[in-house]
Amino acid sequence: MKFGIIANPKSGATSVARKAETLRKASQILGGDTVLAGLDTTSREEFLLCAQDLAEKVDVMIVAGGDGTFSDIINAVGSDVTLSYIPLGSGCALRYALDLPPQVTRIARQIRDGRLHELDLILCDESVKAFMASVGLEADILHRRETLQAGGVRGPHAYAMATFGSFFADLERTDMTITVDDRTFVVPGAVTAIVTKIAYYGYNMKIVPDAVFDDRHLHLLAINSGWAELVQSLATSFMEGNRFGRHEKGRQIRIAMSQPRHAQTDGNLYRQGTEFNFRVLPKALKMWY
Repeated sequence: MKFGIIANPKSGATSVARKAETLRKASQILGGDTVLAGLDTTSREEFLLCAQDLAEKVDVMIVAGGDGTFSDIINAVGSDVTLSYIPLGSGCALRYALDLPPQVTRIARQIRDGRLHELDLILCDESVKAFMASVGLEADILHRRETLQAGGVRGPHAYAMATFGSFFADLERTDMTITVDDRTFVVPGAVTAIVTKIAYYGYNMKIVPDAVFDDRHLHLLAINSGWAELVQSLATSFMEGNRFGRHEKGRQIRIAMSQPRHAQTDGNLYRQGTEFNFRVLPKALKMWY
């Protein structure tokens, strides 16, 4: 089994030199012929071209980065490519979904001794693959953060300001008409609607506790709670798992609104619109761990 590591130089807070040293240790565990690539790329486009090239040369390509990096990769390479994951980002929901240990060396040993898993993905609007998407609050925060960054505000300060603006300033609630397979219902004054294959958000927050990566269904959480209940739902997600909001599951989900809202996929801002369509892609993700 030949492994290759595609590493995003911009993921997380550590330096490129520190990432390189950490991943060299992982490479030694995986085998002497393990290829490490990507750390010298200078743009998203160059990084993805590097990933496509590496995918043709190895049996398993290990993505070292955050959730957004992994999302970029699954949309850049074919579904026949077998992937694995080393979390290097901040929250890394995927780390918790795959139940990976915190140490990179332990993850490397688990990958070395691993096996193939066939997991599901979400197809958004017949164009973008994801393992988690949402319409509303989370995407609004990302949009605000991008606006702040364009104005020169960077780092955690930009994210904190964006979150405060969404939670406490002027996020507009909207009625969402949601269809799950053949069932249609309205969520009045919705804050967010999450469509996911995984139970976790970042930092071990179990937001949609019934979600399963390989059950051939999409899992929906629609929330229209007040801010006090919303904060409480976040608190419970660190313990037994969030039970606030409306939980549904199905193979296809449509979300429609009268006013446009932003959507995000795997922590990347996706698009703004009044209608979003999602369907499950069974066994679309080949993972080795």
